Amino acid sequence: MDFADFHFERPWLLALGCVVAAMLFVLLRWSQNKRQRSLATFAAERLLTQLIANFSAPRRLTKDIALALAAWLMMAALAGPRWGREISSEPSASEDVVFVLDVSKSMLVADMRPNRLTRAKASIANFIKRKGTGNVGLVAFAGQAFLQCPLTRDYDAFFRTLDETDTSSIQVSGTDIGRAIEEAELAFSSGRNRKLVIILTDGEDLEAGGVEAAKKLARKGLVIHAVGVGTSAGGPINIITPLGAIESLKNSSGEEVLSRLDESTLQKLAESTGGRFVRLGQAGEGMESLRLAIQAGTDALGSMRQGIPREEWFLSVVLFLLIGESLYSTRRRTLP
Repeated sequence: MDFADFHFERPWLLALGCVVAAMLFVLLRWSQNKRQRSLATFAAERLLTQLIANFSAPRRLTKDIALALAAWLMMAALAGPRWGREISSEPSASEDVVFVLDVSKSMLVADMRPNRLTRAKASIANFIKRKGTGNVGLVAFAGQAFLQCPLTRDYDAFFRTLDETDTSSIQVSGTDIGRAIEEAELAFSSGRNRKLVIILTDGEDLEAGGVEAAKKLARKGLVIHAVGVGTSAGGPINIITPLGAIESLKNSSGEEVLSRLDESTLQKLAESTGGRFVRLGQAGEGMESLRLAIQAGTDALGSMRQGIPREEWFLSVVLFLLIGESLYSTRRRTLP
């Protein structure tokens, strides 16, 4: 059996289960001792010995342990045990796609004409026009992330939102890919459509939380495709000053700040969820190849599901213990 990615969705319930099991065990032992004390006050010592001659204290203890263990396993099942991977070969009829668009200042670099952000927005629009099915949503991010357009089939409304999204959409500077991914997860509904996240960014994860956030997302069956916007050579970040002049962003030493495509981070991001990493390309050819792969149902391991729910294993053991406890007698096998 594949025990890859073993974890519990709500691990705090395991600790609570230990408390519940311990309390139940103490209660059962207290109840048994109370019965014995009550019986001792009711019958004479000679008669008491005859009454409990066929009673086995070790067997009673075994039954109490079984009940306490069953209580803990019940709590463990509620904690959401997950492990293993499941790959389905059946293509999905439709996908819910949330586009996660980097709108940080580094997306103004002109190593893609006219700049990274403009090329990324154009590729998203072309993707939707050519795909033409499924719900789409948009998350914009920089140092913070916000849902700009909820999942919808109203493509005209989506395009209007996309057109209005720019570097002023997020006021918090920086690049926090992890927060962007978490915001994308919240955008999905509980429908049965395959859920895809397509993130378009230069990959400079300044908060360094993107890969870990992606791993958590993979456990819930979501897939991230990463589209690298920019080139490895990179370029300076051009900004417009309050006076309307165009200047390159400089650091505290007065040197130009260069932004380069971070392919390594984006590859790890995609691989952690079974998705693909592609370079956007000057003509958006990377996004087009991704669209074709998704439409054909051959996009890497897009149908892979990690962390399969395994509550039934724990509940089966609980049922076995409860049945066994009810059938297990406290009578001695042979009388002394």
